[in-house]
Amino acid sequence: MPKKLVDELRQNKVKVIRPHDGPQSDFLSTEADIAIYGGSAGGGKSYALLLDPLRDIETPGFTALVLRKESTQLTSGGGLWDTAADMYAPFNTQTRQSPRMQHVFASGAKLEFSHLQKEQSTKSWDGAQLAMIGFDELQHFSERQFWYMLSRNRSTCGVPSRMRATCNPDPDSFLVNLLEWWLDEEGYPIPERSGVLRWFIREDNKIRWYATYEEGYNENKADIDDRKLYLKSFTFIRALLDDNPTLMAIDPTYKANLSSMFEYERKRLLLGNWFARPMAGELFKTTYWRYIRQAELPRRWKKLIRYWDRAASVPSDEYPDPDYTAGVLLGIGEDNFVYVLDVVRDRVEPYDVLQMILSCAANDNALYGAVTVYLEQDPGSAGKQEISTLVRALAGHSVESNLKRASKLVYWTPFATQCKAGNVKVITKTWNGMFTDELAGVTDGTQRGHDDMADAASGAFMMLSGVLDMDSDIGAVLSNLSLT
Repeated sequence: MPKKLVDELRQNKVKVIRPHDGPQSDFLSTEADIAIYGGSAGGGKSYALLLDPLRDIETPGFTALVLRKESTQLTSGGGLWDTAADMYAPFNTQTRQSPRMQHVFASGAKLEFSHLQKEQSTKSWDGAQLAMIGFDELQHFSERQFWYMLSRNRSTCGVPSRMRATCNPDPDSFLVNLLEWWLDEEGYPIPERSGVLRWFIREDNKIRWYATYEEGYNENKADIDDRKLYLKSFTFIRALLDDNPTLMAIDPTYKANLSSMFEYERKRLLLGNWFARPMAGELFKTTYWRYIRQAELPRRWKKLIRYWDRAASVPSDEYPDPDYTAGVLLGIGEDNFVYVLDVVRDRVEPYDVLQMILSCAANDNALYGAVTVYLEQDPGSAGKQEISTLVRALAGHSVESNLKRASKLVYWTPFATQCKAGNVKVITKTWNGMFTDELAGVTDGTQRGHDDMADAASGAFMMLSGVLDMDSDIGAVLSNLSLT
């Protein structure tokens, strides 16, 4: 090391950027073609991902790409872009956000940030030569996106190409199968296998694993020599919160935050379990509900929403137990509590669904004033046309639509968190038992049974959450929902 730099380091004139000993260092030093760093929230995974390109910033022509699923996840406060800007500031990079988000180093090496919100977004990288590709929160991406981007992972600058990724456990992610060898039968990472390299060949969307390069080469020698097949090395490195002393020092309560989450979330985000799912009765325990009388309602409301989860079928011989149409009215009072004010559900023909929505809209406005009607919209042109028809029929009312969600659990958890925190009150009515019994039975949306009222209530809460006072207790709970 140059003497001048040593002197500057001793005088604290140089900012030292380095990984913590342990998994962070293992992730940055592995020779694997593909390395995935995953497990506990707060383990320093994203920071390590941003450290990785720094080893090659003096190489002209080096290009790295870091991806998130959605663009807002890159630029949100304290996200990857802000962290990278602070980390790379000592290198006097040229920073630009348009047309692409980039940090360009003195050598011409560059790091780009982008997103792959849609499956077809991968096509925008056709022809690219990316020496390093990083996925942050890989569990949110599809298997097709991951393997397609591997085809863009090539280097012409003399640096060996590599793919790096971070992730949190998700039992519905393609990663469960990919990481099978590194997990025990209960879904926890096996400590002794963390960082161990394995080799694979992927052909016809199937993977063949090998313990060593020699084993894979000997079995596929002819095809490898003819460059019809390629062996790639792969490893998984376990992340634990305790491996990140920086965060533990800055926020010593963070571990307690993770410990206080739902049991399935605690297992995933604190203990790194890949199989954990919510059990029936865990999300919406009957003891969470706080009942009040009509006379105890607030006098003024910040916002009121009736959210409709619609079905259009009645019981038949072919479908004896179809879904219900459910509409749940939620309000946020001046006291910043969430109130469940009314719940209706029925299994009727499409015309009668419309009449039910119209009747509730009229009654809601008569009782509470300005109530916004939210209609869940199915994807595609048919869904748009249906919503357009309903909006015309509801002329005179405030009407909005919301595209049908991909994951029920993603929508249920924020509302369930508020219920657990004691921030949701339920007006005492005859529908209480019907409502709370259904919500007590939901798990993660994969079980059989009805969850229409859970969908409607959680949808209403998600549409209401934007008006919550983020300085209040309820707002603080909501702001801590995303723990990465």
